[in-house]
Amino acid sequence: MLPKFRLIILGAGFSKPAGFPIADELWKEIRSTALAYRPNERAYKFKKDLDEYIEFYNNADGKAISPDDVNFEKLMRFLDVEHYLGLRGGDTWSSDGNEGTIVTKYLIGKILARHVNSLVSIPDLYLEFARRLQPHDVILTFNYDTLLERALDAVGKPYRLFPKRFDRVSEYAGFGGDDRDEVVVLKMHGSIDWFDRTSFERRVDERKRQKVSPPTDVIFSDEKALNLERVVDGPRFENDPLKNVYRAKNLKALYDKKILFHATPRILAPSATKLLYANGLNNFWEGMRDAGYLNFGMAIIGFSLPDHDEYAKQILYRLVQNYQKNYWNSDEFEQKKSPLAIVDFFRDAASEAKFMERYRFVDWSRAYLSGDGFDAASLDRVFA
Repeated sequence: MLPKFRLIILGAGFSKPAGFPIADELWKEIRSTALAYRPNERAYKFKKDLDEYIEFYNNADGKAISPDDVNFEKLMRFLDVEHYLGLRGGDTWSSDGNEGTIVTKYLIGKILARHVNSLVSIPDLYLEFARRLQPHDVILTFNYDTLLERALDAVGKPYRLFPKRFDRVSEYAGFGGDDRDEVVVLKMHGSIDWFDRTSFERRVDERKRQKVSPPTDVIFSDEKALNLERVVDGPRFENDPLKNVYRAKNLKALYDKKILFHATPRILAPSATKLLYANGLNNFWEGMRDAGYLNFGMAIIGFSLPDHDEYAKQILYRLVQNYQKNYWNSDEFEQKKSPLAIVDFFRDAASEAKFMERYRFVDWSRAYLSGDGFDAASLDRVFA
């Protein structure tokens, strides 16, 4: 069987059948948990950040809102702007964000890890999805959770979490090393089990210069218990943002530890301004403008183009155009493209119409749309 070189885009709706929360549900739990911190705890600053945003919104927009009315993504945008521009000066907490953002990223990790760890076994839907993937299929996922990785591990499907593998690299180019039969999974917004070792290595070097005992780290001093594994493999460029990033594969041990304000998962906050931080997180979008031309299968599962990911519309537009308008019905490569499979969930005709308007750039005569959510029936379309 010839490889299809599929291109599959995943959003929160992919993980929903496993009982994982979507954005509104996640925000509700984050808010209730964060507001329970006491005034003598540093995490209480989440409440102060929330109060400051509500004051800004009420006075600047002239509309009175309560904490229950706060839009999660707009709050995170407010905090991102404050942090990125360094408005707090010397009170800026860390490169990962100020306190409210750190609490949010930590709770995203803790909540999603709880859902992953609560699975006695990986649901058959995800195991079958993993089995049907072929070497060289590329998955672009906007999800923070590790459900897909768990499914791939469970069925023994080889995969990598970075675009290209090299045998050697020079100052300007990488060579070889990209010939393994594996699925490529790119976590565009990061992952709840990713942590950067760079700051720890700086502290190690500083202690060496001072000729004192080495430092300890809540993550990297517990490598065996957390089952740490480097995200990338082999030689890397010096400026590769993932060069020092590791996975903590033991999620239960990870979030049983008191990591808040000691280690922050490497994820982009769910903010409309997340692009401010995207290049520092990964380089996954580089060269992606040409994707879709020579892919012979394409699917979008559970990604409704939410407002806080408006930037993604520009990218998906290009991918869909490349896929549907080039080499369609061509036998030049001994196989033909399958209809673009789009899988989402619609409560009624109005929600379906709204969805189709957001995806108005799709040629529906060359696409299949399912509004029943991600389920076993949709797999045949995704892998047509």
